[in-house]
Amino acid sequence: MTEFLWFLVGLFIGGIVSTLVLCCLQINRINEYEAELRKLRSQLNNK
Repeated sequence: MTEFLWFLVGLFIGGIVSTLVLCCLQINRINEYEAELRKLRSQLNNK
């Protein structure tokens, strides 16, 4: 029973950590897209 409890705790903590990592990666991707959009808009405005 104790092993099963530790297994559940590990799954819970692992799920939280993996969700945090994936959220951080998604935020980074969105920031890169926004930077590219700003660059393209400034190029259009300069023409």
